[in-house]
Amino acid sequence: MKPVIVTWQSESFALLPQKAIFWQKESTLFLSDPHFGKAATFRRAGIPISEMVSLGDCQRLGLLVRKTNAERIIFLGDFLHARLGRTESVRLMLSNWRNTFPELDLHLIRGNHDLKSGDPWPELGIQCHDEPWSMKTWDCRHHPIEEPGRPYLAGHLHPGFSIREKNRTSLKSACFHMGEKKLILPAFGSFTGLTETKPHHDDLIFLTNGEEIVALPPFRKS
Repeated sequence: MKPVIVTWQSESFALLPQKAIFWQKESTLFLSDPHFGKAATFRRAGIPISEMVSLGDCQRLGLLVRKTNAERIIFLGDFLHARLGRTESVRLMLSNWRNTFPELDLHLIRGNHDLKSGDPWPELGIQCHDEPWSMKTWDCRHHPIEEPGRPYLAGHLHPGFSIREKNRTSLKSACFHMGEKKLILPAFGSFTGLTETKPHHDDLIFLTNGEEIVALPPFRKS
């Protein structure tokens, strides 16, 4: 599971196959759209989805923290999926994860789902911020914007990209979408869909299936 190192805004970032970004210089993990509690939300609506989905995402996040020795995590929105998903089982799962990493500095940029579900439980110790939240020469956001005044990292779109070949079914994969002033992360949560991303001229697409990353050539308009 080798990362791909990119330079963006004069900083070096590691794009991780596990759908996160590690900024080694500041020991910081960026990830977006975990949507914890989504399975619980579906169960309350009568759809039998196992909570093992969120548990697996918690375990994956724990492995990332250990592997990178991260000291800080910045969640780029949609930490919780919905108010209906704020169950005691989800609370216990996240509290157990937090207790395993009590020294981590945690931040959340509120996304559209966070505004509806409410901030995470106080014992998780997550500092919550409205977007944009500024860092160095860029902003941390949940929602991508067109023609930004400052470069930004964001999520929200659950970006995916399709590779089409003649006489073959297209292959669609989650991806990182990088442009001169934007770096959009794939959804970290396993129980999320994909939206076809639309790269602009010279944008870069990095496909990930959770195991490896494939860098595509710079996008060129025909």
